[in-house]
This record gives sequence, structure tokens and C-alpha cells, in this order.
Amino acid sequence: MICREHDGAIVMVKQHDHGKLAGELAIWFKEEHVPEEGRRDEVLWAVAEHDRGWIDLDETPFWNDAEHAPYSFIDFPVVPKLTFYKRGLDEIEARTPYGALLCSLHFERLIKISGLDYPELTLYQEHEEERRSRIHRELEVSKPIGEDELYYDARLLEFCDDLSLYLALNEPGSPKSEEHPWWREGFSGSEDFSFTSGRTITVEWKDKSTLVLDPFPFKKTVEVAFMMKRVQKTEIAKRGIAPAYSDTPEEKCRIVLTARNES
Repeated sequence: MICREHDGAIVMVKQHDHGKLAGELAIWFKEEHVPEEGRRDEVLWAVAEHDRGWIDLDETPFWNDAEHAPYSFIDFPVVPKLTFYKRGLDEIEARTPYGALLCSLHFERLIKISGLDYPELTLYQEHEEERRSRIHRELEVSKPIGEDELYYDARLLEFCDDLSLYLALNEPGSPKSEEHPWWREGFSGSEDFSFTSGRTITVEWKDKSTLVLDPFPFKKTVEVAFMMKRVQKTEIAKRGIAPAYSDTPEEKCRIVLTARNES
């Protein structure tokens, strides 16, 4: 679950909804290489499904007593998180081994960034390294992977995941001073895309429904939408997180992504 606090409520977005949003962003992203025949569809599907391991977990949120808040993807206990990472990757590999390779690399990056050190993490990483090596060997026979292709597709997943998280973790229209700190200086790694000419993509809210990106990474102005719930803290205190979340209606958040010179 992706969670943030705002105006007496906890705003909650399901991980898989965030993933589907990332997949929508990937559809409109500027292409910088010509993918292998048939592989673009695999990449787009994998970006949209990269967090499918969280589907069952997010049906009922869990309360973190230490933080006085629901568990989120950031502080969810490591062992069950790894179990569901693996489950999701297994399901992705059954559909697209190349997509599983991308998603496995993506989770490996997130683990390294976290700086966590558990024996279970070592076992998970060894298992995933074996998965990636096996996929490389199998695809070498049928559809070899180009080094530039893999690098670009991994950056695409990283950026779309980051931008989707940004949209879920920030109240639309927020000033820079109130933005989530992860992206106040822009999106790390975005300077690797050739169209940025080495610049980091930054964002700024024009208003409560329009986000300006510079340099602009999409083929055109894009309108996206995702579902969320604003669960009132008073209801959580009275009834507990599970029933309060269940009885809170979903609402749709719509955001227009545009370039600076079009805003």
C-alpha cells in the first residue's frame, strides 16, 4: 500500500493500481530505440504488472503500531515482502521472461537503495540472480537481449515507477516545500535518456490537476487517472484500519501531465 497523510485522513493507493498507472505512463513515453519484434508489448505489460505481488496484501491493510499508521510498501516487514515479490515475479515470468528479468532487476535496485541487510535478503538475491541468469541463457537462443535495449527498458521502468509513486505520494497542487523529499531535486537517472541532453527531469504543480515536467518525456500532453481512498483518522481510531478502509469509497484522481511551454 502507498500511504500519505493529508487533512485528517490517510490517503491510500493500492500498489497494483500504482503499477497500472506506471504502465499507462510507459505507453506514451518517447521511444529511444526500436525494440525487438514483439518485445515492446512485453515491456509495457511488465511495467504495468511489476507490483502484482502486492494484489492480495492490499485487499486488507495492516496497522503498524510503532508508527501509528498503516504499513506501507516502505516499512512492510521484509520476509513477507520478499515472499510476495517472488510470487509476483513468478507470475510475470510465466507470461514474459524478459519482463520478469526487468522487474527482477528493478527490485534488486530498490533493495540496494534501502540499505537493509537480512539473511533472507541474501537468499532472495541469490535466487533472483539465478533467475536472471537462466532467462538470459534461454533468451539467447530464441531472442537475444541487446545491452542497450536492456538498459533503456530498465530505465523506462524505473522512471515510470518513480513518476507514478510521485503522483500517489504528493497531494496535487503541493508547493515544492511540501513535496515528498525523494523527488525535490528531480528524478534520478532521467538524465540518461537522450532527449534530456543530460538534464534531470523535474516536476512542478501548475494547479491541483496539472503537473509540469521539464524536460518533457512523453509524446504528447497526457491525462492519467488512478484510484485512491481517503480514510479518515477518526474512523480508524474508532473502528480499526481494516473496516475503516473497507467502508471508505474509492475516488478517482485525474492529473494532466504537460510540458513547461504548454502550461
